[in-house]
Amino acid sequence: MPHRVIIGNLQKKIYYPLYLLMGETPYFIDRISDYFQEHFFEDEGVRDFNQQVVYGKDIRVDDLVAMAKEYPIMAEHRLLIVKEAQELQKASGAKESDLFAPLTAYLQHPQKQTLLVLCYKYKSVDKRSAFFKAANKVGCVFETPKIYDNQVPKYVKEMVAEKGFKMDDVTAELIASHIGTDLSRIDKELDKFRNIIPAGGSITKELVEEYIGISREYNGFELANALWERNLNKAYEIIRYFSTNPKNYPNPMILAMLYSSFLKIVQYHYAADKSDLRSFGVMWNLQRQFQSAVRYYTLPVAINILHLLKEYDLKSKGYEGCDTNDQELLKEVVFRIINRVL
Repeated sequence: MPHRVIIGNLQKKIYYPLYLLMGETPYFIDRISDYFQEHFFEDEGVRDFNQQVVYGKDIRVDDLVAMAKEYPIMAEHRLLIVKEAQELQKASGAKESDLFAPLTAYLQHPQKQTLLVLCYKYKSVDKRSAFFKAANKVGCVFETPKIYDNQVPKYVKEMVAEKGFKMDDVTAELIASHIGTDLSRIDKELDKFRNIIPAGGSITKELVEEYIGISREYNGFELANALWERNLNKAYEIIRYFSTNPKNYPNPMILAMLYSSFLKIVQYHYAADKSDLRSFGVMWNLQRQFQSAVRYYTLPVAINILHLLKEYDLKSKGYEGCDTNDQELLKEVVFRIINRVL
């Protein structure tokens, strides 16, 4: 179920003895666990006695089970949150494969007055395991969705709305192209505007450029557009700018951005319904360039470009002893794309 549904259930006082929050995108796990910490107990005195936060690397699973079995003090429930649960320590003398065995046994008869929240980040529990099956039966299992590049602008606008601000599509796309799929970082960057603009105000492109530190003229988004427009001179100018600040513009990040832009072209060619370009992640102000790009980069060409970008991603990481500098690699791949030397 979506993270908003879980938070909505908590607001309705619908509780489970276990919450297994897992997956590659920590942002959603943090949203749920933060809500638990900040809102589950309204009375601070009750919270002090009944809310406990521990870290996986500091606790063994059998000790965690013992803590979960404790009863609340002057309250209906206890809240036990395990941060970084992927680092939980196995019980003394247990095999690595038996890591979750004490928790699996606990879930046969859980302490219903305890809400045990496991924040299992960056990966997922084996769905074939006895622990996962027990958790799915008696608890609430949440697996974060995988975030793709073309989905990021939508999430940016959702975050902006939740913070009480407004933002247009172009600005959301700019943030997405600069930061990528790290939603936690995007969330922190957007928090900067709380003390800059009033509630209900608009976060503009100019404000984003000033306070998030995005170049007014050059970023990965602009380079992708230069390729759609087949403007080699502009592409080279942008690459020269990247070379002046390589830490902010590493080749893997730039190549991933280019890959995402050409993936949209491949998806367009395969689609039966091509009427709504926004469904391919193309903002209204770029639709003319995109339509030109799909005519020039036919399906076979676009597929070959994706393979080419993967090849240059490996080269940028030193594959097979490649030691060509980032600027030259980018110039080379851009030249080959625009001239369709594939």
